[in-house]
Amino acid sequence: MESLYKDRDVRRFIRAGGFFAVCMIITGAFLYYVYMEDVKSLYLQQQAEAAGALLQAGIEPVEAARILGGEIRADMAEEGRQLMHSAGYEEPLSIRLIPPLRKIGFRWGLCFLIFGGLISLSSGGITYRLLAGQHRKLYEMEQSVRRFMEGDFEQRIPAEDEGDFALLSTAVNEMASSLNAHREAQKKAKDFLQDTITNISHQLKTPLAALFMYQDIIRQDPGEEETVKKFAAKSVKALERMQTLILNLLKMARLDADMVVFRRQNVKVRELLEDIKAELETRAEREKKEIILTGDETSRMICDRDWMQEAVSNLVKNALDHTKEGGRVEISWEETGVGMRLQVEDNGSGIHPEDMYSIFKRFYRSRFSNDREGAGLGLPLTKAIVEGHGGTVGVDSVPGQGSVFTLFFPDNR
Repeated sequence: MESLYKDRDVRRFIRAGGFFAVCMIITGAFLYYVYMEDVKSLYLQQQAEAAGALLQAGIEPVEAARILGGEIRADMAEEGRQLMHSAGYEEPLSIRLIPPLRKIGFRWGLCFLIFGGLISLSSGGITYRLLAGQHRKLYEMEQSVRRFMEGDFEQRIPAEDEGDFALLSTAVNEMASSLNAHREAQKKAKDFLQDTITNISHQLKTPLAALFMYQDIIRQDPGEEETVKKFAAKSVKALERMQTLILNLLKMARLDADMVVFRRQNVKVRELLEDIKAELETRAEREKKEIILTGDETSRMICDRDWMQEAVSNLVKNALDHTKEGGRVEISWEETGVGMRLQVEDNGSGIHPEDMYSIFKRFYRSRFSNDREGAGLGLPLTKAIVEGHGGTVGVDSVPGQGSVFTLFFPDNR
């Protein structure tokens, strides 16, 4: 009932109905008063005529007054009834046959008929106004929903101030917003899937084409041992590139689908980074580059060791990719008062300012980079892993001097 009264039209209807009822009561009381005054006038007229008749019949004025005042014996009343009966005045007698009553009955019957008609018209008008307002609101809602279904996804129902229609319009608008957000999410997912498929096909096309070419060369010169070894090695490299791409795509897909549950392991940071260094040390030595570890050997952090090794390893690989012969890659860590900070710093070519806001996008390839082998998945994968651990990743770089990637894990204890 409370929510019903909150509706503006219902409040107007109740107020109008209440005002109308009060007016009808006052008008009815007034008509009743006028009617009784009319009846009184008729009664007094009848008494006056009866008094005149009694006086003309020789009845003393005192006796006539007593009779008209109601002091009549039972036998006199019975004689009077018999006289009226003989004259045809009985209870079943129609009012129309009694001139005084016929006149007053016609006048007041017409009056009450008009009064009843006014009540019916007024109540009908108030009810119609309420129903018309409700119908108009429902029609506007129906049109808004129809336009939304026809493609106008910004269409919304005009919000009411309060009441049931306000609740309904709010609920429908929330549903429309939810559907619109879902539609946008589906569109983004579709666009992302399309871009991903395009990028994957592009990334796989190059090594596949190289493999076919190497196989053709090997078939053409099967007796040339050096040629076979050379292009077999290149085939292995192309396959390794494809394998890395596919594995990284699978990892990204698992992270996107929330299929990865990061374990909470108490990991010794030095040992984790030593394993990364050992993994990449052969490559660093071959390329005459140095990997340096700097930090407190007793430091520990809570993380999933395998995934964290993947994240930091991608940063080190990226640093090696962009560092020239004789370059240096330093991995440092430090426990601060609010968390653990890991940094991977190199003295390589650095990052062009144009690329700073795009390097963590999937499949992003800088036009300023000399690296043509990467697929653009290493840094996005690192970012997803770090954020999955509740951390953040950032980068500072000066072109020509190197870059510093910083991983921060708050309250990592």
